[in-house]
Amino acid sequence: MKNGLKHILIVDDEPVVLFGLKKCLSTKGVRIETAETYQGAMDLLKRQKFSVIVADLRLTGVQSEEGLDILTFIKNEQPQTGFILITGYGSTEVKERALSCGADYYFEKPISPYALQAALDEMGMR
Repeated sequence: MKNGLKHILIVDDEPVVLFGLKKCLSTKGVRIETAETYQGAMDLLKRQKFSVIVADLRLTGVQSEEGLDILTFIKNEQPQTGFILITGYGSTEVKERALSCGADYYFEKPISPYALQAALDEMGMR
């Protein structure tokens, strides 16, 4: 983060979701990067710091949970980074696991843009 610029990483395997979230979260003073794959996200995370990460739970299939792997990595390496987990396959168990691993917020798709923006406001991103 240079000169107080907020930096968000959005990770989702669906390009239309990435586009929608990027459009929804774009505002002055916020730089947004996107990744469609776990490896793409990890490459970015190893090179730069982010203010907040918004990551989908499942990036490669019905049984995958790469979003939780990203969460665990970031909380170990950059614990000050905010984290929002999103999923189309929500459950109470997944929500509890996400929050116990350090997620700041958990949302099930479809996500209300207002709820997401409110979460970012609470995290000091807007």
